[in-house]
Amino acid sequence: MVPSLSPGSSVHRAVGLVVGSSVVLTTALIGLIAVSSGSVEGIRGRVPLYFLAAAIAFVSLVITFEKEAFDGRTILSATAGLSVVLGIVVAFVGEGFVYTVRYPTAVLTSRLLLSLLSIGVICTGLVYWGLRHWREFLPEPNQP
Repeated sequence: MVPSLSPGSSVHRAVGLVVGSSVVLTTALIGLIAVSSGSVEGIRGRVPLYFLAAAIAFVSLVITFEKEAFDGRTILSATAGLSVVLGIVVAFVGEGFVYTVRYPTAVLTSRLLLSLLSIGVICTGLVYWGLRHWREFLPEPNQP
């Protein structure tokens, strides 16, 4: 059976997911390089925005996990960990965007962009796989 290529099909959603998350992860990698090299200016003024993004992620995750009927300890620990990770990713994406806008020739005309995009695509696959299979790595409920 040939997959449907109509708008809204699973193929279009998968392509959108891969393209979108790869662009986000590539921008985050640019931000990571910019921050680690000391090439960002004015980051202190943007930090409150990154904290706000982490706070919104925290509340959104609590609500989402409550709907899944997880126990309170699992909800709090998973939400706290994921909120920190998402806050860091948002910060790197923000700094990557700012760096790309301020210094487009340093990013857009180099082979660095292609390398980072490749890493972003690989990370997309790993994150997708991790989200689909994380439960397989948890201990069985009857095991100590």
